[in-house]
Amino acid sequence: MKAKQMRSPKDAMSAGQKAAHTKKWRLAAKRAHASGKNAKAFTRYLLGKHGYHSMSLDSRKGYEYKGVVDLVAVKRDSKNPDLLTIVLLQVKGGSARVTQSEIDRLRTATQQMKRRWNVAEKPKTVVKFRKALG
Repeated sequence: MKAKQMRSPKDAMSAGQKAAHTKKWRLAAKRAHASGKNAKAFTRYLLGKHGYHSMSLDSRKGYEYKGVVDLVAVKRDSKNPDLLTIVLLQVKGGSARVTQSEIDRLRTATQQMKRRWNVAEKPKTVVKFRKALG
């Protein structure tokens, strides 16, 4: 006897049901993307009100990247201009909530940050760096 193959619920759907299912999930993904983008815009606005300069780590097309850090915010100290405060942020939109594992990943990311220095000089037509960028 041949063993029966297990069929997934998607295999049991008609073509119309599959189309409706796909449309439903594409709409949900579109709404989630819009909600996240809106949350990121408001976060950047509030960071700016507190004196931070922020940079988004999204892809070129505007979608979130796979890392835990969504925004990097930098603030220069007013009394000591050489002192910088750097904040790594994860932004959640809509009904999404932060999990403990994400908090742990952010904490680990702050401990593993690489800090480097360099000087850029442009004497004529080409920018030269004091140290290699790699």
